[in-house]
Amino acid sequence: MANNTPYRLVTNLKYWLLASGGLVVGMALLYVSGLSWFEDHESFGTLANQLGGLLVASVALATLWDLVGRRSFFKEMLEVLELKQDVSASGLTGIGTDYRKIVDWDDCLHSAKRLDIFAAWATTWRNNNQVNLQQIASRNDAKIRVCLPDPTDPNCIKSLAARFNTSQNDVRGKINEAIEGYKKIDANGSATGRVEIYTTSVFRAFTAYRIDSQFVVTLYHHKDNRRGLFPALTCREGGSLFAFFEEDLEGTLDASTKVYP
Repeated sequence: MANNTPYRLVTNLKYWLLASGGLVVGMALLYVSGLSWFEDHESFGTLANQLGGLLVASVALATLWDLVGRRSFFKEMLEVLELKQDVSASGLTGIGTDYRKIVDWDDCLHSAKRLDIFAAWATTWRNNNQVNLQQIASRNDAKIRVCLPDPTDPNCIKSLAARFNTSQNDVRGKINEAIEGYKKIDANGSATGRVEIYTTSVFRAFTAYRIDSQFVVTLYHHKDNRRGLFPALTCREGGSLFAFFEEDLEGTLDASTKVYP
């Protein structure tokens, strides 16, 4: 079978030829530096001895690098490249532990034409971005779709109450307040059609926002104390992560009940 690595063979051959030549020259310099002639020319003898020792040591170090270091470095680079390829294929553009800083929300929402919100209620996020959300809802070429839990589904309410360590009445109240809050974004509930609200009994494992061609996703943790930071990531359209969250969102919306307008 023909060898498929000719450049590698040529490179290795050049290296070993140079290394052999350097070793021969170094040994020769060490040898001649001990000849009687150099006893009368001590400075030349010292120079020849040092040059010979340097060549021999350099060849030895280079050989160790070629046999051990270069191969380890090559394997490390392969791991880095494979990771880079995985990240590129996934479309991951950012990752952190604070959804408030994972993207510039003002910049993302200011010119957004398509916004999908998949959350339990996202009261804090909605209040922080109220102005931008109203601006989006005021544009004829923009649309906001909101997918919230179903406040009339007992199992859904019970699951959310357990997740967020609160009462079922509080959960139901937060969801209803969110529904009314998102209605007000639509020109104070005038039903322009630019804001759509859906409810579903799907149990939420994360919060997701699709802003035009990117997703911002925040994960949940499962400890009793819900305070602290949460993993958050962003991904662009065209990557496998975006495709997953898009398919998941659209599938959920297809099985949801439209409650507004």
